[in-house]
Amino acid sequence: MVRICLLLLLITAPAAFAADVTFADAKTWADRDEGSLSAEQQQALARSQAPVVQAAMSSCLGANGPKPFSFVVVVELDSAGKVLKTWRSDDSKMAGCFQGMAAKAKLFSPPKSPFYSSFEMDLPASAISR
Repeated sequence: MVRICLLLLLITAPAAFAADVTFADAKTWADRDEGSLSAEQQQALARSQAPVVQAAMSSCLGANGPKPFSFVVVVELDSAGKVLKTWRSDDSKMAGCFQGMAAKAKLFSPPKSPFYSSFEMDLPASAISR
């Protein structure tokens, strides 16, 4: 009976830990993982992120209106570049819309899995035409 309980604890502990990942944890891991990439891998990541940013901006800006925004969305990738989980820095409509778009993305195949990456989006008020 004790062995069964220990086995169940070992099986469920990683899942319980994964559920407790905060945005701050994920962002720290994204900074670490992105910093470990070679220059060529960084370019591949940026190229794979560009269509996501373009699609999200086309889709989400209408909902946000001509308002400034600043947020970060972190994604966890599997070995094929599929997004497994996402986190965002704030609860704005723009960040939520972007997070939804990022959750459906396929990015570059990272050198390790899981791999964390972030989208740091910032549109200051000075950049908006009046």
